[in-house]
Amino acid sequence: MVSIRVILVEPEGEINVGLVARVMKNFGFKDLVVVNPKISLERAKKYASHGVDLLAKAKVVRSLDEALEGVSLTAVTSCKTSTGDDILRTSLTLKEFAEKITDYSGVVAIVFGRESVGLRRDEIRKGDILLTIPASPEYPSLNLSHAVAIVLYEIFSKLSKGHVPELKLPEPTEVEILHRKMEEAVKSLSMPEHKKVKTIITLRKVLGKAILTAHEIHVLIGFFRKICLKRMKKTL
Repeated sequence: MVSIRVILVEPEGEINVGLVARVMKNFGFKDLVVVNPKISLERAKKYASHGVDLLAKAKVVRSLDEALEGVSLTAVTSCKTSTGDDILRTSLTLKEFAEKITDYSGVVAIVFGRESVGLRRDEIRKGDILLTIPASPEYPSLNLSHAVAIVLYEIFSKLSKGHVPELKLPEPTEVEILHRKMEEAVKSLSMPEHKKVKTIITLRKVLGKAILTAHEIHVLIGFFRKICLKRMKKTL
């Protein structure tokens, strides 16, 4: 299984470094390496919340080469990309990158640059992949901790499917009951017949796109049943 290493090159803000440790803790990543920090990691701990232990274990090195020891694939990050002749700036989007490493075995490093100027070209050259987060062309440069959070979330989602509990899907018979109750409710309303047909078709399409859970199906069956009962009482 892939192992993710987060590398911060010469970070300049204690708040950012603390928040990076916190977000790494959120998504279960533990390998943090800091290259020649310009701030105190000790003071950054007050911004790390439950990521303090991770920050305390962070490896501090003097060069990017040292940080990349033992790494089998390196992704460097930048908001500056190119679709032209600058091969160094030819990038993958975050989603493309996350897809590609899903079945990767080895240590993958993701390198983030300085808050002020990002990574230098000689540092970008050390990467196997240039990674970019699509953003507004008016202001594509993201805050360091925000960029780390977005990257790790995307990777976490791909690797673990977010640890979202599996939802119980409805049985086919339950879907049939929902459709029947929905049609009964619509047909009980005072509107022209052609509008009833159009409404039924529209509701079926909307409900189908929603990919409803069993619980949601039951709630809607009860809702449409109550509409039918209320209309029946009015006609008595």
